[in-house]
Amino acid sequence: MNRKLDLPILLLFTALLFGIIIRFYPALTNGFPLNDGGMFYSMTQDLKANGFVLPNFATYNHMDIPFAYPPLGFYIAALLSALSPDSDLSIFLYLPAFINSLSILAFYLLAKETLNSRLYASLAALMYALSPQAFVWQVMGGGITRSFGMLFLLLMLWQAVRLFRNYQHKHLLLTILFGVGAVTSHPQTALHTVLGGALLFLFYGRQKRGLFSALLVGLGVALLSAPWWGTVLTRHGLEAFLSAGGTSPRTLEAYLSLVKFDQLEDYIAFPILLLGAIGIFFVKPRTVDVFFLITWGILALLIDPRGGEGMGLLAFTVLAGMGLVKLSAWIGKMVSEQTEDVMMRPISLGLVMSLMTFLLFGSTIFDFRLLNTSLKADDLAMIEWVKSNVGEGKTFLLATGIEFSMSDPLQEWFPALTEQKSATTMQGLEWTLGKNFFPWYNELIAFQHCENAECVSEWSAHNGVDYDYLVVLMPAEADENEALKNLGVSVKASEEHTLVYESGHAYIFELKK
Repeated sequence: MNRKLDLPILLLFTALLFGIIIRFYPALTNGFPLNDGGMFYSMTQDLKANGFVLPNFATYNHMDIPFAYPPLGFYIAALLSALSPDSDLSIFLYLPAFINSLSILAFYLLAKETLNSRLYASLAALMYALSPQAFVWQVMGGGITRSFGMLFLLLMLWQAVRLFRNYQHKHLLLTILFGVGAVTSHPQTALHTVLGGALLFLFYGRQKRGLFSALLVGLGVALLSAPWWGTVLTRHGLEAFLSAGGTSPRTLEAYLSLVKFDQLEDYIAFPILLLGAIGIFFVKPRTVDVFFLITWGILALLIDPRGGEGMGLLAFTVLAGMGLVKLSAWIGKMVSEQTEDVMMRPISLGLVMSLMTFLLFGSTIFDFRLLNTSLKADDLAMIEWVKSNVGEGKTFLLATGIEFSMSDPLQEWFPALTEQKSATTMQGLEWTLGKNFFPWYNELIAFQHCENAECVSEWSAHNGVDYDYLVVLMPAEADENEALKNLGVSVKASEEHTLVYESGHAYIFELKK
């Protein structure tokens, strides 16, 4: 009864509890995979149909996409699906949230290992658990690959730090296995696995034993992942990988966007960035761990402008754990910054609760965004009509009014669920278009701004896109998207199109041939 409260454990439990709630809430409430994942769902079906042997090409959207994507998530989803055949969509709904919840614990282990402090690590884990950038893209349907990639990346970095600090065979084996998991889960985490591993060697392993360990890790990861990348290289060469790697824009505009605070998630992350800066500049002595985290965060942004922001936030969140303790000590005018007594003061607990409330509020906003970024009953009814009434091998144009097709659930799920071709779906083309990826992306944005039938015809002719059906979503009354409303009215009056499906949600027009 007289035992002292274990504050780090309490903070870690709080992080896990609320982190799990915000990750599962959208899935439990919505009932259909969030946002993307349609291509991955289709590729999982391809893998099952091919007897769990990697197919040459994905059947998704009839685009001859090389089956080059890291396949670990597909294998796990396919195996779970084989155990329960009726649960395919449920796997894409719940598994990403579950795996991303495990990442909270993996992040804590990495933070504790680098900072050698349970208190710093538990505070950092609390901030990580409630940061939108730590879960939004991970819990979507496409998180079937992203969530595994992040989990294995964190676990690999955790074990790599232990390996370079204190060599043991088990650390070597686990670093290799987790590295293989990260490389074979997602292209982005494969890149950051290489970067993180190289930096850990430079900061912790610059001795004979460290060099030998690094070589063994690199060789082990390469050999164990060879069944995947060796098969892809044999069939398709380097072109698919080079094409996908070119979709992260490395332009001045892309880098400047990283320092602009023009998105809601930027403002929500600001307290973490501020606490991270306090951890860097005011906590002494500045150890090799601090310099590793700073370098990792900066280089992650430089080599991967599209996805490096999330990786950079990982590093700053670890540092923010130190900064929060320093700030609490300064506010409370306490000399010690290393004991839990700093955080047990009422003013420190109030600071933690205020930060937690702020982050929880921000996460709740993004939860509701996720709920609104998913197929709804009207979308599924329209898709079911297409499956039942349209013959095979037809091409559709989908006018949804959403410029960024990667955040348009209908664009991605329509080909997967109807097995028809959508000429306006971007997903998958990163593996085939190469330097034409961004020009085509701009063309698809232009299509979403069409306001009449003539615009659709001109766009089709200009881009050499023949189509059979045009789908026009009807915005809600409160929606100010006049382009879609005008397009629906114009095509309905067009002599070149026949209205074959109408609901309060969508029109489907067949092009007269």
